[in-house]
Amino acid sequence: MFIFKVQDAQGGRAEIRIQALDWSEQGEVFFSCNRDKLAVLLLSDCRSGQGFFELLAGAKPMYVEQWLEYLQEEGSLSQVEVSIHSPLDTGYAELCGLDSEQLKTLLDLVYQVGGFNRLQIMRYLKHRHKPSVMSTRYNPDEIKRYRHLGELINYLLRFKASAP
Repeated sequence: MFIFKVQDAQGGRAEIRIQALDWSEQGEVFFSCNRDKLAVLLLSDCRSGQGFFELLAGAKPMYVEQWLEYLQEEGSLSQVEVSIHSPLDTGYAELCGLDSEQLKTLLDLVYQVGGFNRLQIMRYLKHRHKPSVMSTRYNPDEIKRYRHLGELINYLLRFKASAP
């Protein structure tokens, strides 16, 4: 999960959470903001190096990072922070709305079915925010396999969130 926290000069604060395994994977977006003006700024005419994108419809963390950097460089935002959380991190379950036992059981089953082991996942999560390492360490099929794992986990988390 990628969590972007931003602030403007008038004290407005916003948080953008993206449930994605790596920077280039599109994920579900959770958005909160305490000021309408900041919300309009953040959600209007979002653009990245790849062109315009819709933030709330689901976005790639790298697009959001580029958009927020642009807004900060032009002086619209006074502060931008990003933190990246892994399913293996303590407290990740609470970020997703699952208790830790549910998350552990879910991840163990997904890893078993997908043929992953904990070391592989930890290594991938360590390297996922370094594009140069990703391109030399993993072939395209391996990256695709890990992204499918991320999509599956995201789907299961969305399913859990929509359950009564």
